[in-house]
Amino acid sequence: MAMIHHIHDKFFKRSLKEKRIAVDFLQAHLPLALYQRLNTETLTLTDKSLVLPQLRELHCDIVYECQIDQQDSYVLFLIEHQSSAAELMAFRKLQYTVALMDEHLRAGHTQLPLILPICLYHGSQSPYPHSTDVYDEFNNPTLARELVFKPFHLIDLTTLSEETIEKHGLAALMEMLLKHYRTKDFSHKIKQIAHSGLLAHIISEIGLTYFEEALTYIYSSADERSPSVTAVTQILIEALPNEREVIMTFAEQLKQEGRREGRQEGEHQKALSIAEKMLDAGAELAFIKQVTELSDKEISALIQKH
Repeated sequence: MAMIHHIHDKFFKRSLKEKRIAVDFLQAHLPLALYQRLNTETLTLTDKSLVLPQLRELHCDIVYECQIDQQDSYVLFLIEHQSSAAELMAFRKLQYTVALMDEHLRAGHTQLPLILPICLYHGSQSPYPHSTDVYDEFNNPTLARELVFKPFHLIDLTTLSEETIEKHGLAALMEMLLKHYRTKDFSHKIKQIAHSGLLAHIISEIGLTYFEEALTYIYSSADERSPSVTAVTQILIEALPNEREVIMTFAEQLKQEGRREGRQEGEHQKALSIAEKMLDAGAELAFIKQVTELSDKEISALIQKH
């Protein structure tokens, strides 16, 4: 069976690599209106290979670059010759299409290309027994047409007012913190959020675990600018006196973590300085690595600087 597939694939590929055959094939099988929009003079055979591991049944592909309505486009030819027609073919074609789009972007383009997928079938079942519409491969095609492959639903926090966000129940705290984390005076916003009752409401409904996650975000966002950990801690304690112990413990852990990271950064900078001096003295690279415990990449970067 594998040998038979190989014969089919080889002849299919050999045929469609001839541009004149590809042009006549397209003219014979595409709707006239679509064929007339395709600039056949721009058809250029590529060496792209889009055979994905999970799609081995498809075996091979032929990809032509072209222009459709003067837009960057590809014509993707696939052959299907299973003894029984492959199911989910429309979805598999979609995977190929997305893979080709991704490759197009990786080549430096900034916009998606048009893809015209074409599948030649010559299996044992006649006519082809499956739908060519990917929506029909969902359990509920009608619902899929309503929800899938539509413009994604955007929630733009930058345009939502605080009054609107406060009406979003348990999601309000997350939205409010994310909305304001860029605010210069983040402490003022933290005070507003804490005194509004959102934090207390979250604790009562979700529990301390989520509250600690919220504290992690608050401290991490505030620590990069102002106020200090101490100031944020005071704001939270004033608003949530019953959680004073949790807040104090959390703040102290954060301070210790910051000191530890500071020490590690200081030790790393010291190791870099020692390595530079050893390089200047002509020390062996292996010896420098042993003494400083720097990585090969870090030492190589230092060598390039020298």
